[in-house]
Amino acid sequence: MVNKYDVDEQNTRFDKKNILRLLSYAKKHRLKLFVTFLLSAVATILSLFTTKILQTVLDEVIVQADMKKLIFYTLIEIILTIVIVVFSKLKDQMLAKINLSIIYDLKNDLFAHIQYLSADYFDTRPHGKILVRVTEYTEQVSSLITNQLVNTIMNFINLIFVLIFMFTTNISLTWLTLVGVLILIVIFASTSKIKRTLRQDINNKKANSNAYLVESLKGISTTQAFNREKTNEKIYGNLTSIQVDAANKIRPYSNLGWFSIGNISSITTCAIYFVGIKILYPNISVGTIAAMGSYSERFWSPIRSFFNTIDSFIETMTYLERILETIDEEIKIKNSEHPKNINISGHIVFDHVYFSYDGKRNVLNGIAFEILPGEKIAIVGETGSGKTTITNLLARFYDIASGGIYFDGVEIKEIDLYALRKQVTIMQQDNFLFSDTIMNNLKYGNENISDKQVHEVCEKLEMDAFIRSLPEGYNTVLENNGKTLSEGQRQLLSYARVILNNPKVLVLDEATSKIDVQTEKLIQTKVKDLLKDKTTITIAHRLSTITDSDKILLIKDCVVKEEGTHEELMRLKGDYYKLYMSQYALYDK
Repeated sequence: MVNKYDVDEQNTRFDKKNILRLLSYAKKHRLKLFVTFLLSAVATILSLFTTKILQTVLDEVIVQADMKKLIFYTLIEIILTIVIVVFSKLKDQMLAKINLSIIYDLKNDLFAHIQYLSADYFDTRPHGKILVRVTEYTEQVSSLITNQLVNTIMNFINLIFVLIFMFTTNISLTWLTLVGVLILIVIFASTSKIKRTLRQDINNKKANSNAYLVESLKGISTTQAFNREKTNEKIYGNLTSIQVDAANKIRPYSNLGWFSIGNISSITTCAIYFVGIKILYPNISVGTIAAMGSYSERFWSPIRSFFNTIDSFIETMTYLERILETIDEEIKIKNSEHPKNINISGHIVFDHVYFSYDGKRNVLNGIAFEILPGEKIAIVGETGSGKTTITNLLARFYDIASGGIYFDGVEIKEIDLYALRKQVTIMQQDNFLFSDTIMNNLKYGNENISDKQVHEVCEKLEMDAFIRSLPEGYNTVLENNGKTLSEGQRQLLSYARVILNNPKVLVLDEATSKIDVQTEKLIQTKVKDLLKDKTTITIAHRLSTITDSDKILLIKDCVVKEEGTHEELMRLKGDYYKLYMSQYALYDK
């Protein structure tokens, strides 16, 4: 089923292997991570020694009224505090750099994989749900290593050091603190699965609202043209409201966490002072009781951080699972084990090709035809007859269900994908112009071509004058898919781009549909020498523009219904004749 903005994605399962896969991104930072651990450990040990100094000052220095020792210990405290602050800052800076590096690697790996996913992956998923994985999720996941994981390890090390100091100071009071920890473990263990399920639901709702936002931005001009603003506001408001409701469901469990930690830590610290003063004093000194109270506070600080990290870990793992789900998405359109890097001459054969987008209804139903090298072929037919599907299959954006497509006798799946798409270029109905200069847009796909060659092609297409009339000429930066240009100008730029790519097979899918008839005929005359020796396949609704084709294929009922030159098909007086005459009568009026 096609996943829409109002349909939740299927929840993933927790897998420990995902953590190991994430840790692989930290391998190259092993030395830096070790240094951060070392800096943090040293800072922790020094901070514990400051408590020991406090115990000594209370039990010995103040009792003896020794000012020299008091000044000495005060200076030691100041020096230790400065070292602790410096080490902590250095650790934070190193973690920040590691974090940025991991974000960089994660985003690049995810983006690189997405580039090679087949067209049906993007056909069945809202782009907003893909976008959120590359942007927000990767940044959250990187913190799992640099903040959550590192801090968890450091908190564990801190706990060990604190416990050592606590047990060496007083065993009885230490056990009071550990009882509180056992209670917390029971509370968090009983709620973790519930919080994971609720967190996944939050992510699904967030992805839904993001999907609708991206879709709305892409179609904003249509929205305004049909006065749909208020309706869209309600839809988006409903989606965000559902997201808020999902977030509110997890709030009681989150509140239970900090409420439990805050109260249990306070109760155990108070118990240490109470038991120490009421029961154990004077068998233990005031300094010991004060030190144990201070150690208890230091002990609960990493515990508090550790249990808060559990909540963050649950959230981040749901993000990680979505990222790895995308990275693990099978690349369906890929090279065979031994791909052939052939030089295509332009001989193309469709041998009883069957194809379906959804696996249920055939768009092509055993279609068969042959194109010879250098031929100028036109494909015509009613809307939805499968003309554009043929062009998509020629560049192998999709794989066929059965039959065969051959270039120079080589089955398309055996041809190296890069070689195929370098030699077969398609100008689609809707072309995209990137946020870059006109020159770079024209060189897209063939960056080695010279500026002079670009100028020559543009002159032949009679585009040079209008490009040079722009503020920066060929260096004019296009924005928002070239919206500052007219539809015709944008289509001319796209037309020039495919010609500059210098393919062996050129497919023009309604390439000049947004250009007036006179300009279209002028272009066809001008580019004849540019398209010489190239196999050209033209899909057109305006039949008057393809009458001089070497061969015309009329597609109907998912098959090639008629085939021949314009004159042959007109004499046949079949479907092509009727279609041509209906257009002729229309334009004649």
